Order: sequence, then C-alpha cells, then structure tokens
Amino acid sequence: MRMSVEISSSLRGNHVRLSGADGTKLPNRLLFGGRATTVQCTRNQGQTKHATLYVSQALAQALFGLGQNRVLHVRVGDALWRLGPVLGLYVDLIASKDRPFGEQTRMFEELCTYGQQLGVFVVVQTPGDVTAKSAKVFDPVAKTWRVVRGIVPDLVIRRAGTFKKPRAKVAKRELQQLLMRKRLYTLPSQCSNKWTLYQVLRSTPELNRHLPGTTMCTSGAQLYREVMARNDVYVKPPGGSQGVSIYRLQRKGALIEATFERRVVPRNTERLTKVFEPRTTIEHSVIRSVDECVSFWKQTRLTRAVVQDTVELPKLDGQPYDFRWLVQSSDEPTVVARVARVGQKGAVTTNIHTGGDARKAEDLVRRIVGRDTVKETIAKMDKLASQVVRTLATRYGPFAELGIDFALTPKGDIYIFEVNPTPGRRMLRMLSQDTRRLSLEYLLEYAIRATGYGGAIH
Repeated sequence: MRMSVEISSSLRGNHVRLSGADGTKLPNRLLFGGRATTVQCTRNQGQTKHATLYVSQALAQALFGLGQNRVLHVRVGDALWRLGPVLGLYVDLIASKDRPFGEQTRMFEELCTYGQQLGVFVVVQTPGDVTAKSAKVFDPVAKTWRVVRGIVPDLVIRRAGTFKKPRAKVAKRELQQLLMRKRLYTLPSQCSNKWTLYQVLRSTPELNRHLPGTTMCTSGAQLYREVMARNDVYVKPPGGSQGVSIYRLQRKGALIEATFERRVVPRNTERLTKVFEPRTTIEHSVIRSVDECVSFWKQTRLTRAVVQDTVELPKLDGQPYDFRWLVQSSDEPTVVARVARVGQKGAVTTNIHTGGDARKAEDLVRRIVGRDTVKETIAKMDKLASQVVRTLATRYGPFAELGIDFALTPKGDIYIFEVNPTPGRRMLRMLSQDTRRLSLEYLLEYAIRATGYGGAIH
C-alpha cells in the first residue's frame, strides 16, 4: 500500500493520525530504515480517496532526517507498520563540495526526486557509513546533501567498481557485511573482473559461441607471443572501466602496432551539460621485438591483462560503433534501454567517457542488417542479454541491473564482449531525458518489489 506521510502542525510528539485505509488496524509502532518508534494513532472520520498518515514535525525529523512530506509504501503487520523501502546507493566519496559523488551526483539527485514520487526513500552511503549506520540524504529544497544518523537501508546497490586506497579496505568489509545480511543487490566486486565474467559466461553453451577468444596475460613476453599468433587483439585491465587503459595491438608483418587513447582532461567536467565532451587523443607506438614488448608492458603498469580477439565493428562515416543494453534483473529480465555507442575515427573504444557519442540502437542495427531483419536481430540480442542475466543470477544470487556490451559485425554476427555490474546513465541523457528517467524509475520499482513492498522478486 502506498501512502502519503504528511506533517501536521496540530500534532505533537509521537501522536499520528490516519486518514483513509479504512478497515486497517491502527499501528502502535512504526519501523523505517531500521528505526522503530512507538506511536499513538487515531483515525480521521469520513472516507478519503488517498491514504495519508499525518505525523508531527518532530516525528518526521526523527524518522526521515528531513522534516518534509513524503510518499512511502507501507507493509501492515498486526500493530507494526513498516514504512519504506529505503534504497541505499553505495559509492566512493569524492572531495568536491558540488559533486560529492563525482559524475554520478546528478543521477543520485534525480533518483531521490523520482523516489519521492514513487514512494522510495533514496540515500547514499560511502565507506564507513554502513558501520556508523549513517547516510547522505538529498534535501530538494536546499539542494544540498545532509547526513542522517541511525538509518539502515532495506537494500543497497553498489555504484562503484573500485574505491580509493584509503577507503578500499573499509568498502570491501562493509560490502561483504551487506552481502551476508542479504541486503546487497549488486553483483559481487569480483564480477567487475573481465576474466572472471568471461569464465562464468563461457560455461553456458548458448553464450559461449557469442564470446570472442579471450586469454589472461601476465607478462610482456607472453603478450608478444599472443599478438604474433593472433594478429589483432585488445588488451584490457581485468578490473578496468570507462574505457581506461585499453590498447589495441595489431601485427604488421614482423612489427606490432599499438593504438591507445590518452585522456587529456579529467572526467568530472560540467555537471549539468547534456553532452559530455572529454578530450582524448589517439596515439600509436610500434613494437619491433619481444624486448620492446616487455618495455611496453612495463609502461602500461599492468601486472595482468585480458587479451581479447578483436571483433570487426561496423563504421558510421569512419567511426566504429557497438551497443550497450541496460537490463534489469527481476522476475523476468527486462531490457530497459538499448544504446548504440559511436567512437571517434580511429578510436580504440566507443566508450562515452573516452569521447564516444550515443545514438538510438535500432537505427544503427538497421544499417547493418537491413530493415527487414532489424526486429529479429534486436530480439536475438534481447534474448542473449536475458541469458546473461539468468546465468549470473544463478551463480551469484539476485541483483538489480546490468550493462551488457554487444558487437554486431558487418556480417550480422553478435558478440558479447563486456558486462558492467554498475552501469551508468550518461549515455541515456545524451539520447533522451525520458529514456533516462524511465531507466531510473525501473530501478526504483525494482527496489519496491525486492523488499516486499510490491511483490516478490524471484
């Protein structure tokens, strides 16, 4: 049951008043975010269209940390009412007053706003907050983040793949605690490892034939042998993200040409711009021998790397493009968004963070396979995406969402070359605010169902 929780100036202390929800037993206790409080509840006379629980200013502040009206869901017990859900977003803290959570700050603020409309209380936790039972809450009136003490989210979604060294150990410990308490609804951190994910996916025959050849490399000498034998490969850090530290190595006779992108400016540029335009340069180097490959390996600072066979990508005016599917893992996997990512000419990656552009996936799928088979091809990609979600859910348990990167070759072959456990939304903002909003609302609706406020998640 969804209910408005409104502040009444006529109420004091723990006195509450219920309007609507006729036939429902009045509560004597309220539970919200791990906080339980005893209340004295009376019922308004007369029927009303919408259920409303009126509380005092002091009680609203004590429960929610903000003295503001809210919309929440209610699970009615005998005399205990559970209000929620409280959705926690776990991320690293950035030393920035305006952007405390880096480039995700705006998305978190939007989630808080949409959550208020859908009845989800959204908080952000950074390393140390789980132990301290605290969280950051966005105040839409003051447009700032406030710290709330004594709150425990009903479920938590990890929104960072890595954490800075001073906080990495704390983050690892707290995420493990959340996992043990069955409150963490994100794939475990090891799933950010490309090699681990490859090994899991290749165990499923339906997926194995859609994976490019992939090996693990641990030295420059081994890398040299791999390239000379396979001719054209991508070299990626196992735990990398956002297109960082990715190299393409191509054999040219007795030589190897390395192509890579160098980021000129940091990623935390304009917070409110629709189009993200990082400055990257495409650079090349030539490797003439195994010794030079060893030197190249040292320069990359890699100790281990995933070596993946290059998949030929189609091009739009000389710019390579691939696809990102955003999929929600619920009762049945749901494709929330489909995006084509168009890289720069000669680029190593199509990632939005390295200068890529976002387009409608359907338009660019049509360019490859033609008008007659575009729906069939997208249906095949949807089916593969659902199979990826089911495979990972069977292995690791429930999680909220996943980003899946597809390559669709000029011949129409489909490859899965990467999976992202913490997919962003920047590319969706480049396409349509409606699409971005829908993807965030899907995430909030997942939180409602996963916590039992709107049906079970299997």
